[in-house]
Amino acid sequence: MSSSFAPAYRLALLLVVAVGPTLWFVQMLTDVPALIVGAAAMPAVLFAWLVARIDRAHPEPLLAKLGAVAGGAVLAAWLSHTVNAWLLDWAGTLTSVAEARPLAGGFGAPIVEEIAKALALVLLVGLGWRLLDDTLDGIVYGALVGIGFAFTENVVYLTFAMLQGGQDGLLRAVYVRALLGGGNHAAFTATTGAALGWALHAPRPGRWLVLLIGLALATLQHVVWNSVAASAIQGVLCGPELAGGPCRPAPTDVSLFVTVPILTAIFLGPAVVTLGAIAALSSRAEKII
Repeated sequence: MSSSFAPAYRLALLLVVAVGPTLWFVQMLTDVPALIVGAAAMPAVLFAWLVARIDRAHPEPLLAKLGAVAGGAVLAAWLSHTVNAWLLDWAGTLTSVAEARPLAGGFGAPIVEEIAKALALVLLVGLGWRLLDDTLDGIVYGALVGIGFAFTENVVYLTFAMLQGGQDGLLRAVYVRALLGGGNHAAFTATTGAALGWALHAPRPGRWLVLLIGLALATLQHVVWNSVAASAIQGVLCGPELAGGPCRPAPTDVSLFVTVPILTAIFLGPAVVTLGAIAALSSRAEKII
């Protein structure tokens, strides 16, 4: 294949891959009130801006950053939505519906979603020229893919929150899910991105192993978040007066503004600190070179 044909080939491949997911994405957004789309978009824009500032010395191309967000919001979200639905149906044939949902959500969904986001990241890198110069670039692009994915996921969950709790439910969901927990997918996929950025410039025999380890660590973080952190946060927000009793009509101020932020920091903090240290070391090494 000639080098002059390569860009056209890559563009055609991207269009073919993106048509179905894009139609699904547009249809989903048109079915949701603009208020909810905006409520999901504003935290995503804030997180994307913060991530982009990580590599201020050598900023990534704007088109590539937008492509990473779109890859997470459209391609990875569509693939996850499709496979997760199959997974839930399959789990329902093995056990009851009540047991299948937490099983699929706690363990199956993290595997599916991290693989889907990794595929979107690899596709982005494959379509671009030297997008990943180092581990720092991998962290940035991986985090942006995660932010895009979280936006689409939050559109769905914020819709449920408004249907169940009205505007008060929507505001709580924006605060708890989109703001406090809005960086979870960014942290997960940045782990995969860091491994991909390192692997591309590592000795050839161990490249795939490094990438697989990064993907496994991202999936493990996701499993812990879904199975432990999300359940703990939900229990705090529910806050029944008696164990096993009905939830309170609304969470207490202490649970919303103290306990939930602490839980979020406990479960996401170590990953964010580790990725920040890796990014700092990578940036320092880049300056030396």
